[in-house]
Amino acid sequence: MASGITYRLGALRRVTRHHKGRDGTWPRLVIARASTSDPRQTTEKQKVSPHNLRLAQYVRSTAFRSISGLGVMLLLVALAPAPKAAAQSWVAEMFETTSHDFGVVPRGANASYAFVLTNKYQEDVHIAAVRSSCGCTEPIIEKALLKTYEKGAILCKFNTRSFVGPRSAVVTVVFDKPYYGELQLLVRGTIRSDIVTEPGEIDFGEVPLGTEAMTQLRISHAGTGNWKIEDVRSANEHLGVRLERQSDPAGRTVYVMRVRLKDTAPAGAINDQIVLVTNETGYNLVTLPVRGVVVPPLVMPQSVELGTVPLNAELTKSLFIKGNEPFRIKQVSCDDPRFEFETPEGQRKAHVIRFAFRAGGQPGAFRRTVTVTTDLDGDSQVTTVIRGNVAED
Repeated sequence: MASGITYRLGALRRVTRHHKGRDGTWPRLVIARASTSDPRQTTEKQKVSPHNLRLAQYVRSTAFRSISGLGVMLLLVALAPAPKAAAQSWVAEMFETTSHDFGVVPRGANASYAFVLTNKYQEDVHIAAVRSSCGCTEPIIEKALLKTYEKGAILCKFNTRSFVGPRSAVVTVVFDKPYYGELQLLVRGTIRSDIVTEPGEIDFGEVPLGTEAMTQLRISHAGTGNWKIEDVRSANEHLGVRLERQSDPAGRTVYVMRVRLKDTAPAGAINDQIVLVTNETGYNLVTLPVRGVVVPPLVMPQSVELGTVPLNAELTKSLFIKGNEPFRIKQVSCDDPRFEFETPEGQRKAHVIRFAFRAGGQPGAFRRTVTVTTDLDGDSQVTTVIRGNVAED
C-alpha cells in the first residue's frame, strides 16, 4: 500500500562559487591607459592586474617579477620557464572554479557540470582541445572562440551508466590563442549501482513565468528490504516534493517522487539538485539533478559581447527578442551615443533589432544597458547589457 510524505524544501543554504560583484555583475575590463575624462568611463583608480593589461604585457610582467636581484646570467636562465608559468596563470584567471564533486549519484543519473570561463583580456581566446584521464567523464567545449568579456564553458558529463563506485578524472583544457596554455579541471563522484532512477534527472523543461509545474521519477533500490529514504533536502525553496513508497513484485524497494516547481520560481535556468537522505551508515546522501527553464513573457539575451573594437571602427550586430504572443516594439533606448538602433516594425512573436556601434571617443572598456519597450501589458520592458572594449590599433 502506498504511503506519502510531503517535504518542504529550501531549509539549506547554498554555498555559491563565483567572482561576481555584489550587484551580480562582472568587473569591468579597464585598460591601464584609459582616460577618465569621459564620465561613462571608470573614475576610480584601479590596481593594475591581469584584467587591466593586454595578455602579452601580463606574461612579460609576470616573467620579470619572478626575477629579483639576480645577475645577467641568472636573468637569461630565469626568462625561459617564466613565460610558460605565466601562461598557465592567465588561463586560470578566466575560470570561476577548477573542481567539482558530484557526490553520490544513482546509476543512470544525468550528472553533468559546466566549468564556466570568461575572457577578461583584449585578445581573442581559443580553446583548441579537451581531454579526460578517465572514460567516466566526457568533456565538451561549449564555445571554442571567446572575444573580450564572452563566456564559455567546459561541460563535463559523468558516465553513470558504464561506471560504478568512486570515480575521478582530470580534464585538461588546451588553449592555442593568443598563447599556448593548459589547465587541469578535477571531477569526482561516487556512482551507486544498487540505486537506479527513471528518468535520470528531474527535468521541468520550459515553464512560463508565474505558473506551476509537476514532474516525477521512480527510485529503485536492489539491496536489503529495510532500505528506506528518511529525508529529502534541497537549497531551492521553490521546489516541493511528495514521496510515496510502493510495493514491487521483484522485492526491490521502490519510491515514486513527485516534484513540484512552485509558481514563485524566478525567471531563468534551473540547475539545481535534490538530496535523498537514506538510513544507511555510509554513502547515505544521494544527489538527484534538477533542471529546467522558467521563461518570462519576453526573452532577450542577458548580455551581448562585442569583444575588442579598434578605435574609430564601426561594428554592426543584431539583438533577437521573442515573446509568448505577438507584440510590437515601441522604443529601443541606450544612453551611449555611439550606439544606433533600428526599431523593427509590425507585430509578431519574434523581432530582430539591428544596431551599429561606432568606436569613437576615448579608448577603454564599456558596459551599456539597452532597454526595449514593447506594447505588452502596459509597455512591458526587457533589458540587456552590451559590453566590449575600444582599443587603439
